[in-house]
Formats: sequence, structure tokens, C-alpha cells
Amino acid sequence: MSVHKPLEGIKVVELASFVAAPAAGRMLAEMGADVIRVESTAGDPWRFYGVNCGLPVADEENPLFDLYNLGKRDIQLDTKTLEGKEILLRLLGEADVFITNNRLKSLVRAGLDYDSLKDRFPKLIYGLVTGYGQTGPDVDAPGYDGVAFFSRSGMLADMAEPGGYPASAPGCVGDGATGAALFGGICAALLNRERTGMGDFVETSLFGNAVWLCGTMSAFEQYGYHYPKKRSEMGALYTFYKCKDGEWLHLAVTQHDRYWKPLAEALNVPELAEDERFKNAALISRNRAQLIPLLEQAFSQFDYDEIAARLRERDIVFDRMRHYRELATDPQAVANGFVKEYIYESGHPFMMSMPPVHMRSVGETGPGRGPKPGEHTDEILKQLGCSEDEIVHLKEAGAVKQHS
Repeated sequence: MSVHKPLEGIKVVELASFVAAPAAGRMLAEMGADVIRVESTAGDPWRFYGVNCGLPVADEENPLFDLYNLGKRDIQLDTKTLEGKEILLRLLGEADVFITNNRLKSLVRAGLDYDSLKDRFPKLIYGLVTGYGQTGPDVDAPGYDGVAFFSRSGMLADMAEPGGYPASAPGCVGDGATGAALFGGICAALLNRERTGMGDFVETSLFGNAVWLCGTMSAFEQYGYHYPKKRSEMGALYTFYKCKDGEWLHLAVTQHDRYWKPLAEALNVPELAEDERFKNAALISRNRAQLIPLLEQAFSQFDYDEIAARLRERDIVFDRMRHYRELATDPQAVANGFVKEYIYESGHPFMMSMPPVHMRSVGETGPGRGPKPGEHTDEILKQLGCSEDEIVHLKEAGAVKQHS
């Protein structure tokens, strides 16, 4: 039985580098869109980033690049040449969606900003990723997710305890969240175009996504619940505890009246639930500095597996605090297809993280490698109607490159 993916027939032109905007293109490709990467003739710098972390960066095996570019076609184009710019405009003439994360100044200078294109391509949906938004004092500032998403939002400074080193930003998490937001906005714009026949401008930013995702923390701060916090200031029933075998457990009790007594029973300290200092949620919050050491002592009497079984019996929310290294083989991730194995030409197996949105109409999708630089240049040019002589001329002029 053939599967008709929901975005089949949708053409996307992606003029982007690094991660956030390509992540949106990756998700659109997963849903069936024909995504054409317009890559510079020098190559996307992200292709070469893995060497900084000891990962391979060969055309045949480039896991960091492949994560966000699987399912796309690639044309290498120098849009600074007249011929290259014209090819890009011809691609946009056939496109439903244009995605870019080029800086606003350069887009305006090149005539590739939304206002320069909207009249020429009235049905085009223009998707833009910025670092800090479209206006304000930092509108032209460059930004990666570690800076514009994690540092600017307060996450790195306020996740650590006061006086310690700031936390280290996890790679590309802000990029992935921002790409997912752009993906959703583009899908909404495509639906609206079905109703109105008109394109739209969809913008999101690394900083804007961080502000949204940290909205709870911002609300806390505005009403006097301040970060960063010392251990003694954390929520006693919503924090982490070390077990006897050295494993850390993250406890997440939010309904104190329902679960406080069962928790105390699971820990073999039922007297704590009757203690006048901890009788209700308000008292637990007020006296957290006294309760946390008592719970630390109680958890330290159990190996993780033992206390985990006792908590499960009482339907208490918790999990073991795990490590990045466990994601690739996490049985829950494997069972749900959140990670899938791909064997590179080198024979090296790679457990690839997959996009988080699943649809019955899409069916099973597989891992794989992303396109080599310029791998589909000739194919794409021919589909635009370029003759063999024109393609030769474009290559000689340095406007395009084809992967050898």
C-alpha cells in the first residue's frame, strides 16, 4: 500500500546553514516535502563542525550534518554571482516555501528579504530564523543557540548553584526547538494559503523561543521566586536525590496532598508525613531546608532499583537521572523509533535521532545520510529547464558546483 505523505507536492527552497533553519527543513522533508538545500560553493560550515568533537566529517559519513539534512536535495550555488542569483530566483518561482537564516542585513542587501520578494512571489511562504528577532538593539547581532538561546535566557547561569560555574549548554538543543517552531508555523501558513491563496511571512528566533520556553521561570521571577537556587532552596518533593548505589533519582511530586504520605511510606519514614513541620504543601515549601536533608538520608538507604519499585507501586512520578550516552540505546527511545540505526558506507553504525512528530499518513521513515555538497546540482538545474550548455556555462562562471 502506497503512502501519501501530507506535504507531498510541496517544494521548499532552503538557503540556510548550521542547524536551526535546516532542522525545520528536515522536518518538512520527513512529511514529504521536496526540500532543496541551496548551499554555498564553499560548503555549509556545519559540514565541518564535527571534527571539533571527534566525529567524522566525510561526505560518506557526517552524522552531525546528516541529523538535520536527511531527505533533502542539494545544489551548490554562489548567489553572489548574477547567474547564481538568477538560478535561486528561478527556484523560488517554483517553490511553495523559502527557508533562510541569513542575517537581515545581508538579505536586504541581496534583495532576498521578504519585502523584496513578496510581490514577485505572492504565494510564497517565507520562513526566517533570526538570533534575536526583527527589531530592537540586538537585531543585527549574530547568535548561536548556546549564546542567543541558553545564555541570553538565563538558563546557563540559573541552572547552576549560586557561586559555581555556569552550566554548559547542550549542543543544538535551542536550534532544534527553534526549528520545530518554524516547522509548525510553516505548516499553519500552508493551511492558511489553501484558504486564502496567499503566502505569508513566518519568523522565529533563538532568543524568542528561549523566552517562550522559559516563560514559567520568568513568571516565577516576577513574583519573587528567584533563581539561581541553593540546594536547600529547591522544592523538596521536586528535586534529585542520591541513592545508596550512587544513582541519582529525580523526584517529581506536584500533588502534595495526594502523594506526600505514600512517598514517606515508600521511604520507610511514615513519621515525616505526620510531622507538624511538613503537614501540607505550604509547610513543606516553607520548611524545605529542614526536609531536604531528611529525604536525602531516607533515599540513601535504598539502591535505585529498590526504591524505584516502591515508588512505582504508589504511582509516584520519578526517573533515574540519565546521561547523554544512554540516549542512543534507551529501550523506550528504540521501541518508539525515536532513534533508528543507520549503517554508514564505512560500516560504522549510527543511532540517529529522529524528528519528534509522527503521523499515521507518513508511515515509517528511516535514518540515512544527508546530501553530499552539490550532489543534485545537475538534476535540479535540468528540472529548471537548463540545457547541458547552460549548465556547463554556469559551472565555468563559478555560479554552481556539482559533486564529483
